[in-house]
Amino acid sequence: MDFDMKKIQLTNTIKAAAIMELAIAVGILSFWIAFFSTDLISIEDPHLRETYLAFESAFPIPDICLSIVLIIGGIGLLKKKPFGYLFSLMGGASLMFLGLLDISFNTQHGIYLIGVEEAIMNIFINLLCLGGGIFLVLVIWKNRIK
Repeated sequence: MDFDMKKIQLTNTIKAAAIMELAIAVGILSFWIAFFSTDLISIEDPHLRETYLAFESAFPIPDICLSIVLIIGGIGLLKKKPFGYLFSLMGGASLMFLGLLDISFNTQHGIYLIGVEEAIMNIFINLLCLGGGIFLVLVIWKNRIK
């Protein structure tokens, strides 16, 4: 793919996408800091709590990698670099996958029904991942360099 640097424009939409990527990356990293330093989980059923913690324990390394991809994508977009588009697409697709995976797990295990606090936290995270990923992919694809 040959990029013409003159065609790269920092539109308001691209700037918003870049800022959103950086904010989500910070949010993901903040979540894991809070997860390991406090007790975020309000699941009283011991079996379900163990299942939920086992599921979550698979995510720190992939989420850190996703955060790095989002940071590279966001900075690349802000600096008008072609790699920003590639990393932003990868980050958006990864966010969509993450959101769908969480929604699938939460639905199968009744996580949304445990209580209002747990439901709100999980729905917010799931919609942010799914909606943010769709937004990134659509915006970056629409504004791709031709």
